[in-house]
Amino acid sequence: MGNMSSKEFFSVGMSLSNTSNNDSSVCVIDKNKKIVLLDKLYFTNDIELFFEQNPYVKNAKITVSIPHDNALLEGKWRIHCKNYKMIEDKFDINRNNWTRRLSDRCSDLFLNLKENGANISRFDVNLLRGAYGLAPDYLQRTSLDCKSLQSALKIKYGFEELPDNMLPASGLEAILGAMFMHDTLFNGAQAKKVFEYKGLDVLNKG
Repeated sequence: MGNMSSKEFFSVGMSLSNTSNNDSSVCVIDKNKKIVLLDKLYFTNDIELFFEQNPYVKNAKITVSIPHDNALLEGKWRIHCKNYKMIEDKFDINRNNWTRRLSDRCSDLFLNLKENGANISRFDVNLLRGAYGLAPDYLQRTSLDCKSLQSALKIKYGFEELPDNMLPASGLEAILGAMFMHDTLFNGAQAKKVFEYKGLDVLNKG
C-alpha cells in the first residue's frame, strides 16, 4: 500500500494492551528480517518515550494492534451483547459506554505520530493471524496457543533466533505485526485497508 520510502529500513510491530496493568510488547525487525529489539512496556509514559527516543522509529514502518475494551460491565446480557451483537451508533442506553468494543488507549499519541510524518497504521491481531494462516487452534493466548504460534513463527516464517522458552503472548503478536510491515516493505505483500480507527488506517495482509 503506497511506495516504500527510502528511509524505511526497519519494521515495527506493537501489541498494545488496553491498560497499564497488562504488558504491551514492541518488536523491531531489520531489512534482513532479523529481530533487533523485542521488549515489554507497561505504562503509557513508557510507550510515549519509546516512540520519541528509540532510534529505529524514525526509519521505520510501524503498526500497532487495537486492543479490545474489556472494561468491567454491569449485567451478564451487556457482557455478552458487547462481544457478539451488532449495535448501531444510535443506541441510546449506553451507561458506562458498554457498547464500545475497542480501546482508544494511546490513540492521540499514534495520531500525533502520523501528523508528524510517521508511517503508522493499526492492525487487528485476529485478522492478521488468519491472513498468515496462524489462526488459533487453541483458546487464544493460552500456553498451548502461544507455544503453537511461537513454533510457527520460528519454523514456518524463519525466526530461528526465537528462544526455546515461551515468549509472552504480546511479544508474539508484536513479532507478527512487525513481520507484516516487513513483508509490505521488502517482499511485495499487499496491505489492504479494512477500516479506519481514530484517524489511522487498520490494515490487513491482502
